[in-house]
Amino acid sequence: MIIKKQKQEVSMINVKWITMNDHTDICFPESFKKTYSMTRKRVKFKFGTWIRTLNVTYKKDLPVDVIALSDRLQDDLFIPEDLLFEMKLTKNTMQIGPMILWIAAATHERLDQRLVNLEKRINNFVKVRGMICVCAEEGINIENKKIEGYYYRPDDELEGSKWVKAVFHYPGGIFKRVPLSKKVNDHLNETTKGKMFNSYFFNKWEMWKWLSKDKNLVKHLPYTEKLMNVDQISRMLEAYPSVYIKPSKGSEGKRIMKLEKQNHPFNILKRTKPVISIKDDTNNEENLQHIENHPLVQKSLNSSRQYLIQQGVPTKYKSSQVDFRIYMLKNSNFKWESMGITARVSEKNSIITNLRRLAYWQNGREALKSIYGLKEEEAVILERKVVKICKRACRIADEKGNYGDFAIDFVIDKDLHMWILEMNLRQVYPVEDPAFEPKVKSTPFSYAMSLDGFPENLSVN
Repeated sequence: MIIKKQKQEVSMINVKWITMNDHTDICFPESFKKTYSMTRKRVKFKFGTWIRTLNVTYKKDLPVDVIALSDRLQDDLFIPEDLLFEMKLTKNTMQIGPMILWIAAATHERLDQRLVNLEKRINNFVKVRGMICVCAEEGINIENKKIEGYYYRPDDELEGSKWVKAVFHYPGGIFKRVPLSKKVNDHLNETTKGKMFNSYFFNKWEMWKWLSKDKNLVKHLPYTEKLMNVDQISRMLEAYPSVYIKPSKGSEGKRIMKLEKQNHPFNILKRTKPVISIKDDTNNEENLQHIENHPLVQKSLNSSRQYLIQQGVPTKYKSSQVDFRIYMLKNSNFKWESMGITARVSEKNSIITNLRRLAYWQNGREALKSIYGLKEEEAVILERKVVKICKRACRIADEKGNYGDFAIDFVIDKDLHMWILEMNLRQVYPVEDPAFEPKVKSTPFSYAMSLDGFPENLSVN
């Protein structure tokens, strides 16, 4: 996305609603004439996606940091009087904001259950500017283009919740945290002109198809196919020492199975421990029959879910699995950057490394040194290579939609080759390293504000 730079004046203002008896829609302080060289009688006013040309008058008794709107507009426009907004003037346009939306749940009930934790995230990590709204998909009315939800009021003296219930129009930037129905998703994407990020929730198979077309990235992807039949399992085990069978959609390491070939036996593992060892006592055909009849394999082959079969890549450290997670986020300048890397070491004999099976985590660079024996400068070089590869993956994903934050899981093999495992959109768990948490949890809001035209580095008078 290209940022167009233009000359603009930025100030902080409050909005007041008053009754106006004439045809005036908006009143500016008399001082605006001198401060901003304003003498115009009409102005294009923008708040979120709401844009109208309004009739202007100037009042001497209006404070310099207040603009007044006619209460005739309140049926169509909601702007709280208890928030402080940034104001931009460019040519004949006035924009106040930012006005952003966080879609954080599917239903009103689920949203209400999450409000306390959502408030903690904003309190602890987000620099509040303008109007931050939150809603569930259930609150989005695409017929009248209104949203029922809450806005955040950063009042330290306010008792109880800082969320204020309201009905508001569409925002200038949307941070989508949950999947939406196609109808609502397409409508919001079109109405906001693409200013909704995480606009499409792709699955593991789609990720493979997108990234594997890139000649530089395909060598960093474990070979993957849709699971179709048992012959495919045999062929993949002939090509690779181990394979994973996993659902195309899903998280938290659920329904993942590992098949590994150790000389002749096939070991089938699920989550933490070997389930069965199938020996090749006679010939390959008999062994195939054994695999096919195994209930875990049969369940995957006959499931209504789409399963994948994927090349296994070496992740073992002593008797545990180790993988890495890099937090890639788009900043206020619309550029991808790394917020940090952590290594995750599983419980002994587990095939997954999420928090349910995590023994401990370690800073990514420290892990490269302690686990792989790298010197500081060698770890830095490898870390930079990882970031470069992940930026390329993020840019390819951006060709399919608008994205703002990924948690990318990857492994490093014994030859120091990087393998991308997943690009996660829904970061369910806390950030392992508290040093990364402030940036990881605040940057999506900064990016949403930039989408509305209010980047953090915009100078304010």
